[in-house]
Amino acid sequence: MFKKLKNIFTIGSIKRRMQLAFMSVILLLFFSGAISLLELERVSHDTEVILRASKESTDLAGEMISALNEQNDAMISMAVIGGSLRDITPHLSRCEESIERLTTASEEAHQRMADTDHAAVTDSLRTYTERINALAQSYINGEIHSAIASDTLSRETTHSWYVERYKPQYTTVSTQITKYMTGSETTLGPDVNRLSNTARRAVTPVFISLVVMIVVVLIFYYLLHVYFTKPILRINEELGEYLRFRTPFDSSIACRDEIASLRDRIVALIQKQRK
Repeated sequence: MFKKLKNIFTIGSIKRRMQLAFMSVILLLFFSGAISLLELERVSHDTEVILRASKESTDLAGEMISALNEQNDAMISMAVIGGSLRDITPHLSRCEESIERLTTASEEAHQRMADTDHAAVTDSLRTYTERINALAQSYINGEIHSAIASDTLSRETTHSWYVERYKPQYTTVSTQITKYMTGSETTLGPDVNRLSNTARRAVTPVFISLVVMIVVVLIFYYLLHVYFTKPILRINEELGEYLRFRTPFDSSIACRDEIASLRDRIVALIQKQRK
């Protein structure tokens, strides 16, 4: 049974063996190249995702800083510089717009970081954002002016209110935005590590293919030398000796397949000439 199976899978032709060897190398290169291309495509996709996430986080932080600074400029113009109602009206609308922008951006930042280890950062950011927006809104609604006017014993003014109450909140929110930027970049760490592992997986098949190809080439060279080059050289040498010196042709040269057939035909030709 084993002998029959061996005969089925035995290739008795040098030509077919060489074809099979070259086809094996080609298929190995094809599959390793296909795997590498697939992994490189995955690396490209992951890189785009990471860069897009980083850009979105940076843009969001920039939007919060822009809205916060716009609100602060409006509060300085109204509470510190002051002026008539006509003078501060444009700043009122600008402050209201900045409140809405800052609220929207902080909520989006909170949603982005809600499932990460840095969720506490955006929780604090949202809390302090609500506080500074509430202060700005109370000023817009006239509540600050009413409180100052009703407290006759206090010397507080809108300027001192800005310096003592609003400015510290502004500094705190600005610090929280900076922490958010740092935390959002930190959350990309696992994605970067995964990208590094994917890149290594993309290179590994090529490296393995090179090693296997070197082994295959060495084996192929050995087989060619043993079963093709060496018998041909021996047959050529024996035939030359026979033609020059009429020495007996060595019919026991170790060879196989078509080379063995060539040896047998040369032996038959020599024997026929002798007759």
